[in-house]
Amino acid sequence: MPTALWAGLALTQSKTQTALAHGPLIAAHDGVACVACHSKTPGTVRQQVQAQVRYVLGVRETPVDFGYAAVQSDQCLACHARANERHPIYRFREPRFAEAVQHVEARSCLGCHTEHRPEIVTVQPTLCQACHDDLVVKNDPVDTPHVTLVAQKNWDSCLGCHDFHGNHAFKAPSKLAEALPAQAIWAYFEGGADPFGSPKLYEGKAP
Repeated sequence: MPTALWAGLALTQSKTQTALAHGPLIAAHDGVACVACHSKTPGTVRQQVQAQVRYVLGVRETPVDFGYAAVQSDQCLACHARANERHPIYRFREPRFAEAVQHVEARSCLGCHTEHRPEIVTVQPTLCQACHDDLVVKNDPVDTPHVTLVAQKNWDSCLGCHDFHGNHAFKAPSKLAEALPAQAIWAYFEGGADPFGSPKLYEGKAP
């Protein structure tokens, strides 16, 4: 019993929590405390165990998290919600996107982003095809029309001109040759340098 108590106390210390993390934080989250994203589960350990037993026995409809609740989009949006968001997650909860979200889980921040891994984006840069495979642009300003790019299935080029969240002060080029190379986008998704540059239109709030 004393060993269990000491172990429980140790798990509440910040240094121990960092050591037990599934991996390092991404660079932009350096210094962010665990509790900024991981909120404690309501109730005591005894109550959580009782609730889980009731769930296993079929008396309770939903399971419970032990210790800390699973991270949800609400924790992300507490720091990253912004008025200029081009692809807000609530939009993809509309019925018209039912087929698209079978390919990209855009109804949640966690459908594309994660933590404790080197990657800052976990989907392929070709994600645009989930919604835009029938795209037609009136008065198309690009030297290679979008309808041609779609017909060619050139989905690697989309993020070379367009910032998905619209948070960079980045002007889309009018010539395809001036688009950011796909390799730079891939590297950025995997934790490399931001090819869109700075400044950003909105910086995340400190938790």
